[in-house]
Amino acid sequence: ETEKIDVTIQRRRSTIEFLDPEDEAFAEHLSAIFRGIAAATRKTAMVAKKVAIAKGPATKQAVRAVGENRPLAFASEGAVAGDAMIPRIIYYGAWCLSGTAIAADIYTRYDDAPEGLKTNTAMYWTAFHIPASLIIPAAIIHQVVHFTDKVVQNPKGIAKSWPPRVKAVAPVAAALLSIIPVVPTVDYVAEAVMEPTLGSYLGLEFHHHHHHDQPSKPKES
Repeated sequence: ETEKIDVTIQRRRSTIEFLDPEDEAFAEHLSAIFRGIAAATRKTAMVAKKVAIAKGPATKQAVRAVGENRPLAFASEGAVAGDAMIPRIIYYGAWCLSGTAIAADIYTRYDDAPEGLKTNTAMYWTAFHIPASLIIPAAIIHQVVHFTDKVVQNPKGIAKSWPPRVKAVAPVAAALLSIIPVVPTVDYVAEAVMEPTLGSYLGLEFHHHHHHDQPSKPKES
């Protein structure tokens, strides 16, 4: 167990081992910010858990509120972006938060769907969210981190004169900024591909390519 802890600590410090004491303090401060976000997330999750224990409309309302809060589904992308500077518990907690938000969205759409299309609706949104909300954005952002890290570590590259603290933060900053174009782009492409294919096969109808504004409706016979 001690060896595992040592390996984890060594991995976390590998990205800032070139920093002087002042810069290392800066990196630690940035890590503290991520820990603060995780603490707030845990508090929110505890409140949601208490609400979920209750019965009746209050529970559905709470689930609906989580499912309609689209940014929660991309907490995992933030975790991938900050992977080098956050503890494992925060990393996995963000993925759990994404999974919870996605499950809540799927349940809400299932609940809103007309009788006879509830199962198909749940199947479609499950098939949509797994690649569009989890796998593809995370893979792209991971590549952004990897590419940026190679650029800043290249002694002959454009970042050779950058201060050490900038080099430490650059991959994380680039990954966080990449979420802005990556998420809507992946959403749009997934919608364009899946709505006329899987959605049509399952008997669902979509009136536009902004699926988070309106629920799908059944095709009229």
